[in-house]
Amino acid sequence: MKIQKWWIFLLVATCMTVCMAEVKPDKESVAKAPFDAKAAKDYQELAARHYGVPLEKSADLGNGVKMEFVLIPAGEFHMGSPSAEGRRRSDEGPAHHVKISKPFYLGKFEVTQLQYKAIFGDTAWSAKNYAFKGDNLPVENVKWYEADRFFKEMSHQTGLKVRFPTEAEWEYACRAGTVTPFYTGQTISSDDANYDASRTYGTGVKGLEMKKTVDAGSYPPNGFGLYDMHGNVWEWCSDWYRKHYYRESVVDDPKGPASGKKRVTRGGSWKSWPKNCRSADRNKCAPSKSTSNTGFRVVLELEQ
Repeated sequence: MKIQKWWIFLLVATCMTVCMAEVKPDKESVAKAPFDAKAAKDYQELAARHYGVPLEKSADLGNGVKMEFVLIPAGEFHMGSPSAEGRRRSDEGPAHHVKISKPFYLGKFEVTQLQYKAIFGDTAWSAKNYAFKGDNLPVENVKWYEADRFFKEMSHQTGLKVRFPTEAEWEYACRAGTVTPFYTGQTISSDDANYDASRTYGTGVKGLEMKKTVDAGSYPPNGFGLYDMHGNVWEWCSDWYRKHYYRESVVDDPKGPASGKKRVTRGGSWKSWPKNCRSADRNKCAPSKSTSNTGFRVVLELEQ
């Protein structure tokens, strides 16, 4: 009887050791779409443990102003839209396999006017021709070149390595494992995002049309904890735009064409129809042009 109890104790101890080993894997678990919001959080936590970094991080911009980031795990997904997706455009295809090989931090919110002012100062903020003014509203009427200068100045002031997201990183982060037109599912409503809700998509219904930007974080986040990836303001990406680039895109960490005339913007805006807020929708704009519905979001590279 004593021997049996000893063996039972040994068996339980062994099982506990194995279970603990499973909680802290030796290798990073790559997030392979499709996956749901719970799995998205699990992948984020696995990546944070593997690299020994926090799940969320903040950057001090001075004068009490901070910028919040969430960790986006390495992963694989199908970029672009399937041919059967409603209201798709030809530049969204072919849908193709993409690997994001390294995790990165992405701004939890679009860059706000307060954050812009913290980096460039009151004079630059006052001179900005905002269509809608407010500390917590997203910065808009910002050119690609101005956003690029923001990254350089933020890097200089904070010592952090920041940049635009690539178009592939942006879509991967926006989808958060989903394969539907929106991270909200097959359709979207004015409870989910700030867009022109006088128009509908699929089985969606008409809703409230704000006709302006709203404070960052006014709507529920996606599975990775990112806010306003649909609507509010279009977001600049690093890539040059080419209509049929997807036909020649590489699988690993695509960075877009080597040159072009316009840069990619993603996500739709406060005055976009819902079809243009889809995860796969692609837009473009001259980097020297600014509009009242275009802003940007920050990538903070992972220190390794």
